[in-house]
Amino acid sequence: MKLKLIAGALLAVSLTGCIAVSGVHDEDSVRNNTELAVRVCGGEANVREVTEDGYSCKTHP
Repeated sequence: MKLKLIAGALLAVSLTGCIAVSGVHDEDSVRNNTELAVRVCGGEANVREVTEDGYSCKTHP
């Protein structure tokens, strides 16, 4: 079980580059939310976090 969680976390990190990822249990959901976040937030540099349930963009003052 622990090895599966580590593998999932490594997959999520490889998919997201430098985007923070949390709650990795469903890699497909994280992958889809990452792609959506990059498009909606205006690029990878503007994505704060991606989870299985969604994502958040960085706010710029």
